[in-house]
Amino acid sequence: MKSQRISFAGYLLCGTLAASLLAGAATAQATSQGVPDSDASASPRPRGPLTSVRLPEVLSDSMGADFTPYFHQSVLPAIRQNWHSLARQKGLAPSTGWKIAAEFTILKDGSLNGLKLAESSGDPDADQAALDAITNSAPFAALPAEFKGESLALRCRLDVFLPNTNGVTPPRLIHNTDPQFSDEARRKKIQGVVTLSLVVDTNGQPTDVQVVGPLGHGLDEKAVEAVKQWRFRPAMKDGNPVAVKINVQVNFHFY
Repeated sequence: MKSQRISFAGYLLCGTLAASLLAGAATAQATSQGVPDSDASASPRPRGPLTSVRLPEVLSDSMGADFTPYFHQSVLPAIRQNWHSLARQKGLAPSTGWKIAAEFTILKDGSLNGLKLAESSGDPDADQAALDAITNSAPFAALPAEFKGESLALRCRLDVFLPNTNGVTPPRLIHNTDPQFSDEARRKKIQGVVTLSLVVDTNGQPTDVQVVGPLGHGLDEKAVEAVKQWRFRPAMKDGNPVAVKINVQVNFHFY
């Protein structure tokens, strides 16, 4: 029998879990020396709407500063969690994916200013929920010390959609290997999320693992190294195993 390959998920699933799958969810967290380096667990497939928050676009002069670590550590985790929670609380159920863009400014001390809707989903409740998700996430951490400006203007895109599996039973994580901090990241106390794209083949093995949301400092390689050792119960369609493409997030945090 010829195996099938289905593009099953092109979005990140957001919530309280750090590494999330349409199949279910796996959390992979690394911690500092003196306590266990990581913890991982599996939980049931999320119900209701799925959400994503993309890396913000910088609209003002960055003055040469790299804000990617700051976004991953201090902005995205809170917005993603609040957006996911509000989408579920309000019962958002788009017949097609809704895309929302908001613009706002983070002041030097991390406070929020000038929040406005830049692109509407066409649904007032969804638009307001997206704005509330950003409001509820503030104040953020202070802007990086190497940035000499007084504020940073951003455009942030928030999506919400309902899963469409096309008759596919998604893969389920059955074994995971904990990620480890790189020496550089541990020394510099770098935290954040690495997003990976991969294909779960018909044997439940991850293949074609690629970094789609990098964090740098050696953590991308550590995330790939760990996820390549994960094992899944393969996705099924019409009683046969099929290969599916999914995204996962590996979350590195010190405790």
